[in-house]
Amino acid sequence: MRLGIDVGGTHTDAVCIEEGTVRATAKTLTVSDLVHSIREVILALGVDCTRVERTILSTTLSTNAIIEKTFAPAGMIISAGPGIDPRNYFLTDDFHLVSGAMDHRGREYIPIDPREISSVAEKLKERNVAGVGVVSKFSAKNPAHEQAISSLIKPGFEHVSMGHTLSGNLNFPRRIHTTYFNTAVMPVQNRFLLAVKKAFAGLGIHSRLHILKADGGTCTAASAGEYPVETILSGPAASMMGGLALSTEPDVATLMMDIGGTTTDMGILIGGVPILEPRGVSICGLKTLVRGLKVVSVGAGGDSCVSVVDGKIRVGPHRDGPPACLGGPMPTPMDALAVLGRFPSGNQEKARSAIAPVAAVLGRELEGVAREIVSLMVGNIRANALEFVEEVNRHPVYTIYEMLHPELVEPRQLLVIGGPAAQLKPFLEEAFGMKCTVPDHAMVANALGAALARTTVQITLVADTQLGRMVCPEMGIDEQAPPSLTMRELKKRGVDLLRAHLASQGLEEGLEIRVVEEQSFNIVRGFSTAGRNYRLKLQTDPGILPEWRLPC
Repeated sequence: MRLGIDVGGTHTDAVCIEEGTVRATAKTLTVSDLVHSIREVILALGVDCTRVERTILSTTLSTNAIIEKTFAPAGMIISAGPGIDPRNYFLTDDFHLVSGAMDHRGREYIPIDPREISSVAEKLKERNVAGVGVVSKFSAKNPAHEQAISSLIKPGFEHVSMGHTLSGNLNFPRRIHTTYFNTAVMPVQNRFLLAVKKAFAGLGIHSRLHILKADGGTCTAASAGEYPVETILSGPAASMMGGLALSTEPDVATLMMDIGGTTTDMGILIGGVPILEPRGVSICGLKTLVRGLKVVSVGAGGDSCVSVVDGKIRVGPHRDGPPACLGGPMPTPMDALAVLGRFPSGNQEKARSAIAPVAAVLGRELEGVAREIVSLMVGNIRANALEFVEEVNRHPVYTIYEMLHPELVEPRQLLVIGGPAAQLKPFLEEAFGMKCTVPDHAMVANALGAALARTTVQITLVADTQLGRMVCPEMGIDEQAPPSLTMRELKKRGVDLLRAHLASQGLEEGLEIRVVEEQSFNIVRGFSTAGRNYRLKLQTDPGILPEWRLPC
């Protein structure tokens, strides 16, 4: 059995998958103690926990820690040399620029100063900094400076991150942001994972724990503890993977929506695969190198607060508990649906009592106000969806196969999941003028997406035959490259490294490894070739487990 668990802002959902089908589902309210929420939803499944073979968890923990700034103080030690001034990208007073520089081919031309590094480390310790991120410009070509700085400071800090291990892509500002966020959320992520494992042991679950990443793939809990930044935005990723699993028309361009209590997350499926951010996701408006699905979150959900501002109805963007019809304090779109007879689970009298003051202020009839509330919510979703599609078409679009998609994205259908999906279906069809599908298990699709997600790993190999160096930054490998090295030999080395990594982590066997980037350049000196420069990127693709059987 496989368990998929999605810890959302409003509800925690769980799904049990056995022999490719859904055996049990559960939904509970999310409380401040996330581990308690996870434990309660597993108990609500009513399954034999000792038979669980794998558990995949999607959680907003890292994302919320960054947004709410609830992480421990983190410092940064950065070496750059001439060119981009990294001080333009410093986020706190605990960012420090030190000596040391590599050129664009990874050759050292300014050494680091160990005494300077030790002095900066002492300053950070005096400020009670818990962890330190280390970033050197062009570390993806030569990580020696990051490794040396890390070795010097590691005994004095609980957590240390090195930029080159997070991505093989080149972008100095993005690497700074990525490394800082990774370092900042390390303590909270590791405490959480330790508590989850303890709770699982108490339930009799002794299987390996996996965490859903921003790209819709999974990683081991150990990897999530070392690279927590990769698990940001795992909630929207779970939505997309759940939609992918439940899509019955994969060849039709689909606008995918997860309508929750607080927000609506949107993404696009093209040819049955989700779109990726081509260079990396943004966190709090800051660009990173974190590989993730291209999604947008809108402050419109079934529990969005309804108010009157300047004589006009306002829906959202905030939430103040459940709908009034379910015992909450404020009128919401779900109360409006209950007034219209489209939410039978809610107490209609409570719903009418909650909407009545709004109608009284406006001097209008109750049902008309309820219809406008729903219309405003759906209209907000539609406006943001159209803007999202337009934004996608303004930039290069990449599917998970990372092939440039030449045609404009024009969604032909809606696939909607989440709590209010079924109730909002007719309103969405009318607003968008297209078919809207609410699939089976729409209420727990995020947990389903987590349960069925495949493992993803991506590595980069950079080789310079003139310098005799081959680097795989994500795996911390720096080895000699013979002058005769060919791209074919480099591919074989990359595949061997990736397979060895998958085996060491106990990950799924038989995952297809695919080349997604391949570049080769001659290094010319005078009028002759002095060597070759290779860049190779390999990955296992995100996707749904092949044994999954779509509900009939």
